[in-house]
Amino acid sequence: MVTNTRDFLRSFTVYKAKARKGETIRVQEKECEYLFTATVPRKSLLGSAKGKIEFQDDLTKPTLPKEGWRPSL
Repeated sequence: MVTNTRDFLRSFTVYKAKARKGETIRVQEKECEYLFTATVPRKSLLGSAKGKIEFQDDLTKPTLPKEGWRPSL
């Protein structure tokens, strides 16, 4: 679907519902064009960070001795 900026802002809720249903909205201006689509958020932090975080140590074992861990609030 193609629209202009003014109509997009006036009818944002309508276009948001269409994007949620899988439609891509093209908002055209003189200089450029914007694409408005809906995405599904990732369910876990690890899933969204997959491939971006590298672990160097084994995190299944404690990394500090019991005396070294003193949390404070």
